[in-house]
Amino acid sequence: MGQATDGLSWPSISFALLVGALTLSAYILLRRYRSRQLLIQRIAELEALSDAGRSLVAAQMDVDALAELIANEAGQVIDNRTFQVGLFEDNEYHILYWTIRGMRQETPQTFDLSDEGGLISWVRATKQPLLVRDFQRELNSLPARPRYISNAPPRSAIFIPLVSGNDTIGIVAAQSGQPNRFSEDDLRRLMILANQAAAAIAHAQLFAQERRRAAHLELVGQIGLEISQVQNQDEIFSQVVKLTQETFDFHLVSIFGIDPVTGEIVIQASSGPEVFTDDWRIPPGQGLIGTAVSTQQTVISNNTSEDDRFVAKDNPLENSTRAEMALPLLVDGEVVGVLDVQSPKAGIFTRIEKMTLEALASEIAISVSKLRQLARQREQAWLSTAQLQVAEAVSRSPDLDEILTSVTRLTAMLAGVPFCVILLWDEETAVYRGSHSIGFTPTGARLVQEQRLQIGDWPALDAVHVGQERLTTRRIPHWLHHLEDNRPAPRQLILLPVNTLNDIMGVMVVSDDAPTRDHADVLQTPGRREELLDSISQQLARGLENWHLRNAQQEEAWVNTALFQVAAAVNSLIELDEILDTIARLVPMLVGVESCIILIWDEVRQAFAPGPSFGITEMGRGLLETLALDQEEFADITPRLADALSPTGTYYVIQLPPWLEKVLGTEQAFAFPLNARGQLVGAMVVGSWMANGRSLSNRRLNILTGVAHQAATAVLNHHLYQEAAERTRLERELDVARGIQASLMPHGNPDIPGCTVASYWQAARQVSGDFYDFIPLRDGSWGIVVADVADKGIPAALFMALCRTIMRAVAISRGDPAEALMRANEIIDQDTQSDLFVTIFYAIWQPETGQICYANAGHNPPLLLRRDGSRTLLTEHGMALGVLPDVYFETSTISFLPGDTLLLYTDGVTEAMNEDFDEFGLQRLEQAANGRRRQDASEIAHRITQAIQHHAGDTAQFDDITLVVVKRERPKG
Repeated sequence: MGQATDGLSWPSISFALLVGALTLSAYILLRRYRSRQLLIQRIAELEALSDAGRSLVAAQMDVDALAELIANEAGQVIDNRTFQVGLFEDNEYHILYWTIRGMRQETPQTFDLSDEGGLISWVRATKQPLLVRDFQRELNSLPARPRYISNAPPRSAIFIPLVSGNDTIGIVAAQSGQPNRFSEDDLRRLMILANQAAAAIAHAQLFAQERRRAAHLELVGQIGLEISQVQNQDEIFSQVVKLTQETFDFHLVSIFGIDPVTGEIVIQASSGPEVFTDDWRIPPGQGLIGTAVSTQQTVISNNTSEDDRFVAKDNPLENSTRAEMALPLLVDGEVVGVLDVQSPKAGIFTRIEKMTLEALASEIAISVSKLRQLARQREQAWLSTAQLQVAEAVSRSPDLDEILTSVTRLTAMLAGVPFCVILLWDEETAVYRGSHSIGFTPTGARLVQEQRLQIGDWPALDAVHVGQERLTTRRIPHWLHHLEDNRPAPRQLILLPVNTLNDIMGVMVVSDDAPTRDHADVLQTPGRREELLDSISQQLARGLENWHLRNAQQEEAWVNTALFQVAAAVNSLIELDEILDTIARLVPMLVGVESCIILIWDEVRQAFAPGPSFGITEMGRGLLETLALDQEEFADITPRLADALSPTGTYYVIQLPPWLEKVLGTEQAFAFPLNARGQLVGAMVVGSWMANGRSLSNRRLNILTGVAHQAATAVLNHHLYQEAAERTRLERELDVARGIQASLMPHGNPDIPGCTVASYWQAARQVSGDFYDFIPLRDGSWGIVVADVADKGIPAALFMALCRTIMRAVAISRGDPAEALMRANEIIDQDTQSDLFVTIFYAIWQPETGQICYANAGHNPPLLLRRDGSRTLLTEHGMALGVLPDVYFETSTISFLPGDTLLLYTDGVTEAMNEDFDEFGLQRLEQAANGRRRQDASEIAHRITQAIQHHAGDTAQFDDITLVVVKRERPKG
């Protein structure tokens, strides 16, 4: 044996090595055993997953069965006692398989993920699996807040997305009440299974979609074929609900329409007989169906128990309905109905059902539109035929009775009304007269014809008369209660105006009760019957208008013949008395009245003077001449006679005073004012012997009106002839006066030393109130006068002649302008009694000193233009002559240098206006004169008058124009 080294013997060392080798070998063997067991376990898992995958791929199941198979296969690899398989559709999460602690839950269940979708939405969005070992510990680190609503929430969970292509189509989730129940291996195994399940589900969904789509398209095509062969809307709706229920296996399919009167939604067809009742009416906006109508959008509720829009009390099947879809039937943007489908299964309506049912709703809407178009065409054809019948009946007969009989008969037959009454408007008596009727007993027809309705007797009739529009009323007059066949009195009436563009000719009254069944089937569109009644009333109006026109033409021909006879007799005479006497004799012959008196209005006496008459005794004639009527007495005969004395009067029935009654031999008379050109020239009074003033027809009244017009024209022509003769005489006298006045003006322009002068004088009328004068004085000076009398016409011309004479007389003996004006004012004040006055500018030119001294009696200030272009207004002035007895003036003096120009004028120059009422003004006067200031006085005056004429244009001259230009000559050489 060897020796020990460092305290250990070799045997000890060898034993230790042996133990170590044995331990290492045992460890290696254990590792190999564990690896083998793991490998065997992995192989078993893979085989299980492979078998599950093959089962999923090979399964020819729908999605619900696949969800259950996925759960069962998952149980082979993980704990699936709390497990769910759900699919996404838009913002909704549909759970197809769900167990909680081994207890199967009712499916499908749908959850809205629109707001906070929790962990489910996060997995869907990220397409990432999620392993939660312990919710309590990891709650704050989770990517989203869980949405569990439970008293015992899970402690651990696995969420695996079902990904197909780029979309997350669903979720596979396993949960447990124990923490750390799931591991990474469980996550891995479930992911493998989920990937295979996603492919299988996508395949099943696609297959189901294609199968449903094919079935749906077949349904739509079949329904379209069926309804295209049906011409009745009720039958179409019955076919639609039957085929839709059979194809989709819905437990209730209904079609609703829209009440055109109330706008309510009413049921029209249903697969459930217990639902089809008239009492089921839904207001727009109420419930799912009302919401579909108000929004014009498809409304889906996949869980009606949690949808506030689902109105249970309005749904006879509320106990079994869990999902509902309401689809509006739209035609040209208008909702014509609703297709409503209901199912006992929640979450049944997917995108495919929505798309297919919307296509079906479109087919139904198209069919409804076609039926409506066909109905409208039938209605229009029927209306056109009815209107043609009425038009032919109205135009065919020239007799009024035949027209009215045909219209009442056709109205009852075509519009389906129980009765029809026509009331004709009598313009002369202002009453509605009962005429033809139909649908009444003999007593009722007699009562209708006896009606004479004045304005105010029937308020509804008054409203139609004034407004001339159709009116409905519930107030039924007693004379409309006697209907034939013992019919009850109508509940409501329609009053239709029979009117042309300007006149109302009558009113047609019909019952507004429901039409008969035959007419209700033809006129289904609301308002069609009213349209027909309006058309009949319009046709009747045209017929009445044509009848009135024919009568009017006949009367007009007769009236024209009578008036032609009067005109022929009148035109053959010249003297007014002969003309009026002929008219007074012809009136009784043409019209048949007993008497006729023509009264001539005397403007001076303000009374009617009796003119020619017929049918009046000698005593009556003497009484009439003795008791001449003044206007007030004539106006007292009747309150309406004041209108007769106006230019718009035509004729009036008057009550005669006792004395005039004896003259005419009658209690009443017709008074025709003789108006010509807006002027009352007389009156023609004819006797009337029948009561109520109705002795004369319209035709005779028209003749009398025409005769009165001819008489008025004759009187006016006589007055005009006298006025024309007087005017001619006055014109001749004015021409003589103008010639005399013109002779008073200076002839030409005088030769004044050191100056050139020019003048212009133009009267606004035949004679003028302006004047000017050049007065040679004894010392070699010259007086220059321009004056304007404050008036126009003959008074101003006479006053002007007087003032000119006075001014010339006082100027010759006085060398001071102020003294001359004051003396002239004294003479005018003493010798004249008129209220006229005159403005005068008087200047004296002194050649020796080269100065002008002047005084102004209220006249326009003259304008002094210096040779250097500057100007000065000579503004010093006093009072006009003839206003006050004592006036005072001062004489002013200016130097009048060579090249200077002095402009004297009246206000007719500066106030000349154009068409825009713009005056010529002082500025334009100055500009016109400056344009010729280097020329002599005549050139300057010519330039100014041209400027005035150019400014005024075609505007009439309203004031006299007088202009005097004085130009200082430059020294010669």
